Amino acid sequence: MTWLLIVFGIAVVLSPLMWLKQSPHQKRITELRRWANSRSLKVTLHRRPDARDEEERLEAVFYGVSWLDRDTNQDWVLQRHSQRGWQSDIEGWRWCGSQASSDWDKLLGQTVSQLPSGVSAIIANSVGIGVIWDERGTFSDIEKILELLQGLRQKAEEICL
Repeated sequence: MTWLLIVFGIAVVLSPLMWLKQSPHQKRITELRRWANSRSLKVTLHRRPDARDEEERLEAVFYGVSWLDRDTNQDWVLQRHSQRGWQSDIEGWRWCGSQASSDWDKLLGQTVSQLPSGVSAIIANSVGIGVIWDERGTFSDIEKILELLQGLRQKAEEICL
């Protein structure tokens, strides 16, 4: 009986410590985000791309790059997996909020076809350009996202000259 009490006491003391330990999934996400940050990708929580104005919950993860030229002014969202918004020329993708100029059509069509499958939106705003990603991929997916975002950033800065 004494041993049972001792084991129970140790379990009570150790159980809160186990809550602090990361699960394998949390550890993988932490490593992905740390690696992305080391590659100059900003990782932040973000509203869903199709969220209404009154919906404030941060339930998506945004991987993005800042504009190099502060005069770059883009404000559009291209998203999939939702019926909100209106059709774009890219099959399965919809504009939400506002639409990019027609100068973007060719490059966005090429970019969307190369994105990892977990990307559900491309967002351009006053801060920069990025994607909403479900983080189910690998480090190579982050490299691909970075490469594509740098191409989009370059196009934006050409358009805004």
